[in-house]
Amino acid sequence: MTRCGFVAIVGAPNAGKSTLLNRLTGAKLSIVSPKAQTTRFRVLGILMRGESQILLVDTPGIFKPKRRLDRAMVRAAWTGAEDADLVLLLVDAKSGATAAVREIATSIGQRGGKAWLVLNKSDLVPPARLRPLTAELNELATFEHTYMVSAAHGDGPKLPRRLDGAR
Repeated sequence: MTRCGFVAIVGAPNAGKSTLLNRLTGAKLSIVSPKAQTTRFRVLGILMRGESQILLVDTPGIFKPKRRLDRAMVRAAWTGAEDADLVLLLVDAKSGATAAVREIATSIGQRGGKAWLVLNKSDLVPPARLRPLTAELNELATFEHTYMVSAAHGDGPKLPRRLDGAR
């Protein structure tokens, strides 16, 4: 029996969402650039694990929109999260819990549903700073799991064989 689930990757601009999608799928599906807002619409990647299909949705960065295009990008990101079985909040550990990250975490907490916290670029931060960051974000939303990774270098835990959202 094939199982399938949607996993939305959300976060602030330049957190590494596209890099994580490319790393997990093993293909260059999404543009990676130091320029913010490179991903303007949702990008879908399919990850096969045994008889399970995990549909990874790379979303645009979530920020305070000023123009119509900005509003469309943020709306696309939240739509991707609302439609998902599991939401991965990807946080740039080097930048920490910025106001934008706290706002996103709060919205995820209010939304409910399954959510995992992924601290990216954790190789650039002293381990002593990661625990307080994790605690602060877990006060804003309930995350079932927390992962500390470097999407660019492929460091950190492998994606579990079976995501709870892939049923």
